[in-house]
Amino acid sequence: MEILLDQQSTAIEESSVHNLEEVLVKVMSDLIKPGQVITTVKLNGEVYSEEKPHDAVRISLSDIETLEIDTMATDEIAWRFLDSGVKQVDMIIQGAQKISELFRIADEGEANEEYANFLESLRLFLQMVAEVKAILNLDLASAFKGRTVEDRLQRLSEMMDQMLHVQEEEDWIMLADLLEYELIPLLEEWKSILPLLKEKKGN
Repeated sequence: MEILLDQQSTAIEESSVHNLEEVLVKVMSDLIKPGQVITTVKLNGEVYSEEKPHDAVRISLSDIETLEIDTMATDEIAWRFLDSGVKQVDMIIQGAQKISELFRIADEGEANEEYANFLESLRLFLQMVAEVKAILNLDLASAFKGRTVEDRLQRLSEMMDQMLHVQEEEDWIMLADLLEYELIPLLEEWKSILPLLKEKKGN
């Protein structure tokens, strides 16, 4: 088994590992410096990502010919998020618009499938904002149109909870209304908030 960590050949004690998950855990614990995280894993030349948690357990050591692992500093990831976050918000907004239309024409099957992916994207966005706040020590008490950024983050989280409740009630028209008239305006604000946070942190 050949391991490349950030394009540098490296090695681990193979007798202590039996599958891909154990290899990755050992690399993270023994070889990756503090403040670095894995960003890409290539298994035998192909980009690898788990479809379900702990899928990597099922890939035995004998199946691994080459393992290429790339890492990045957490603060660099945070700055990249502030750079690309507006594009992410645009994609989430487009998803909300599409799902709202699907619910209004009663295409519940496709709408719910799209909605599940949409919620995951929104959840990841909220998670990333929280992580960037911690990594860069962002001041979310900054004012934005009369309210703090922290308040607006909380409002976005509350809206997500409200949409989940409406989905459980299977009130698809109400859900479409929430997406179009409540959530999208909140997301539009973040297209201004993210550059503002970057500017304040850069000064």
